[in-house]
Amino acid sequence: MPTASLPARPSLEHLRNRAKDLLKSYRAGRTPALARFREALPRLSAMPDDRLAQLSLSLRDAQRVVAVEHGFASWTDMRTYVERKENIHMLEMTVDQIRVNPTGRQRVLVLKAKQEGKYLPIWIGPAEADSIALKLEGKEMPRPMTHDLMGSMISDLGAEVVQVVVGELRKDMFLAKVVLRRNGTTIERDSRPSDAIALAVRCDAPIFVEEDVVDRAGVDPDPETGAIEWPPFSIDKEGDMLSEEARGLLRQAGVEATRLGREEIEPEDLLLALVGDAKGLGARVLADLGADLQAIRSRLEGQSGSGEPASDASPELSAGSHRVLRLARTEADVLAHDHIGAGHILLGLVLAGYSSASHILEEAGVEIEGARVGVIKALA
Repeated sequence: MPTASLPARPSLEHLRNRAKDLLKSYRAGRTPALARFREALPRLSAMPDDRLAQLSLSLRDAQRVVAVEHGFASWTDMRTYVERKENIHMLEMTVDQIRVNPTGRQRVLVLKAKQEGKYLPIWIGPAEADSIALKLEGKEMPRPMTHDLMGSMISDLGAEVVQVVVGELRKDMFLAKVVLRRNGTTIERDSRPSDAIALAVRCDAPIFVEEDVVDRAGVDPDPETGAIEWPPFSIDKEGDMLSEEARGLLRQAGVEATRLGREEIEPEDLLLALVGDAKGLGARVLADLGADLQAIRSRLEGQSGSGEPASDASPELSAGSHRVLRLARTEADVLAHDHIGAGHILLGLVLAGYSSASHILEEAGVEIEGARVGVIKALA
């Protein structure tokens, strides 16, 4: 596979010329050229400079060196890759909007194709979203932000951002590259799309996305109304690790929140759903620790009151519940578990603090170490 040093839109002619230049340097006996041949070609690895310089290496050998330096096994493999890339259609995009989850910290960066009515939503962090938005709105900060600093350093070093490219979608993760040019040399670096685009809007660099990526992950407007149905906000990166039991717990927490007239799913709703499933792992751990599930539920119901049912719209997780899930993920990582289950969510509730759910668990005698041991035993 190619390394990051291969440009996003590589030129086969440019690579051929690099091989020719390498061969000229070799024939001139230059030490850097000899070192490149020795490092790239195993049959030459132990050969001293004087003997290596006496060989009659060919252009094919030089091409093989250039290919290996870019991570390919042969020149043929690299040529095939480059020819395919040369035929890939890129769409130039602009930043259309940044969608904000009003009940959480999630942001979606929406790119729009310049020539076609196609949109590409990309989930990004709040800090990167704010960085992009501030620049687009023309707001100046009293001190340089991270991407301002990156842009000024690149400029001070005599380089420029030529373009950024979102060129791959791997397991629902967008992979981007920042393409720089300095003294006639093209440099390419891997990047998160959010950082690459935040840099692009500061350097007036074009943003390109491979058409295949847009086809796979893009959103098309309704052909009649022009309206766009955006995907719903998810539950951040922790969502990929949730077990089916945990997903069911979150769905039930949404039911509890709606029943109690809440617009958001609070930690108390998570705990209500957890103790309400007596056969679930979280409830079993609490019972094993001596907690009275009915008493916990009564306390939660008493504090919540009996509000009017909320609207039909599915409630989003509150900031407090997002914190619970982040802590649950951390606990899963510490315990070397590859999923987030109801037991991990219980641990997140115990650790979260600053909520009625955590206080009620504390009053019930549930401590983190005992809860961890209980989860480990239950999963074993």
